Amino acid sequence: MMWIVLSLLGALLLYVEAVRKGMPIKRWVAAGIMCGPCAWCLLRVHHRRAWLRNQLDSCCMWRA
Repeated sequence: MMWIVLSLLGALLLYVEAVRKGMPIKRWVAAGIMCGPCAWCLLRVHHRRAWLRNQLDSCCMWRA
């Protein structure tokens, strides 16, 4: 029972974050239902990688 509640709360959290960040909503809500709040980490990584991919087109990034 607790897992169902956590999954629904995770889906709600991911819905809000996906709307705020302009990510595909249905995909992240489905991930939230399946994985619960653990999918929030995946959303953050996906958003960061998409942002970096967009930034690399317009500038040079030095790596050590």
